Amino acid sequence: MKLKIISLISLLLIFGGCSLSPKYEQPQVSIPSNFTGESADSKISVAWWKDFNDEYLNTLVDEALKNNYDLSLAMSRISQARSQWSYARSDRYPNIGAKGEATRNNGNMSNPVSMGDNYNNFSLSAVLSFELDLWGRARDSDRKAYAMLLSSKASRDTIKLSLISNVIQSYFGILVLNNQVEISRYTLKSRTESYEYRKKEYEIGKIPEIDMQQAKSEMASVKAQMQKLLMEQNAAQTSLMILLGRNPQEIFDLKLPTEAKALPKSPVIPIGLSSTLLEQRPDIEVATQNLKASNFAIGVARSAYFPTISLTGLAGYVSPQLNNLMQSSSSTWNYGGNFVGNLLDMGRTMANVDYAKAQQEEMLLTYGQVVRNAFGEVRDSLFNYSMSGERLKSLDDQVKALRRTLVLAELRYAEGYTNYLEVLNTQSSLFAAELTYQSAALENLSASINVYKAFGGGWDKTKYVQEE
Repeated sequence: MKLKIISLISLLLIFGGCSLSPKYEQPQVSIPSNFTGESADSKISVAWWKDFNDEYLNTLVDEALKNNYDLSLAMSRISQARSQWSYARSDRYPNIGAKGEATRNNGNMSNPVSMGDNYNNFSLSAVLSFELDLWGRARDSDRKAYAMLLSSKASRDTIKLSLISNVIQSYFGILVLNNQVEISRYTLKSRTESYEYRKKEYEIGKIPEIDMQQAKSEMASVKAQMQKLLMEQNAAQTSLMILLGRNPQEIFDLKLPTEAKALPKSPVIPIGLSSTLLEQRPDIEVATQNLKASNFAIGVARSAYFPTISLTGLAGYVSPQLNNLMQSSSSTWNYGGNFVGNLLDMGRTMANVDYAKAQQEEMLLTYGQVVRNAFGEVRDSLFNYSMSGERLKSLDDQVKALRRTLVLAELRYAEGYTNYLEVLNTQSSLFAAELTYQSAALENLSASINVYKAFGGGWDKTKYVQEE
């Protein structure tokens, strides 16, 4: 009899655990062989920001990775997901507990030997319970929780990539604003000196009043532009310090560079970046793991159609005297099983299955959208990187030409060939062109940052899986 029971349990364990979830198939997406017409095996470094060769930038990135609150929140969500996975995984194994009891009883008809007498009862036993996972509920719950853990880790890496990109862009933005403020200060000094000179000339009757007022207007225009740039500079500094996770006192005690500094050159992006690099984007991995989790959720929901079968067992000792409790004559045991299932749930299980299927459809559509957005970002970033470099060269030519034009305009005015308005117009054009050139330099750097970001920033899928 015992042999038959053991054989039955063995068969249930061997053939149990079948999954009711649909077979998972990775969605197929038409992927071009590469984006630039050439094949290449170029890989982006994990520490890709070091390609800009700026030590101060490196320290800022390290500080942000250590202190940023968004990244800390993502780490907290990983801990939550890991706990959920551990909890779900424990359902696949037996639960072993201990039970002890000590009672004082009064004799009654159920115990005629001790009728009318008081007696003691002591027991100590180990209790085992185990749900047979015949329909794969525990297994699919385990797989779903694990997929959600991987999703939360990939989400952390997505946040990390965005954080690094934002820190770099904010830092370069501050450098550009510093340069623009310095250009404005230099220009304002020149315009002020010019206005003072024109004012003296007007006072002795050498020039008409309109020339003096035009010089004054140009001076005020440059001053207003500089004041605007100072406000933008302050806002950019505050934004960067928040990204760095600095405390409120540090935000008020500014400790960021404010002096003008030459911008680093944009790194050379390897030609022929392979489209397989898109497989290293953490946001695509988030969508993939969410899709897998929704697939396993269908199996969990379907398992509710079938009864839950559990095995229980107890082994221990029972004795009326405590000093005889651990004697072999006091040993006891029992085992058994039970099942619980629905006969009529008014469509509740069916509705839950339909809900799980609808969620899977949503995750499938989300995956497709994420992949398409990724290809769009890659295409735009590569084009903008190339075009922004050409635009920067064009603006450099414009600035050089305007500087020469200003020299010629001042000579023409000094020799009486033209009025002062020509000089003012040239000065205004040069000032605007110099500011625009700085903005274009930032655009070029931002375009290279976006290329790194679009290709996943050197993210390695295998490492984040191996962490568990």
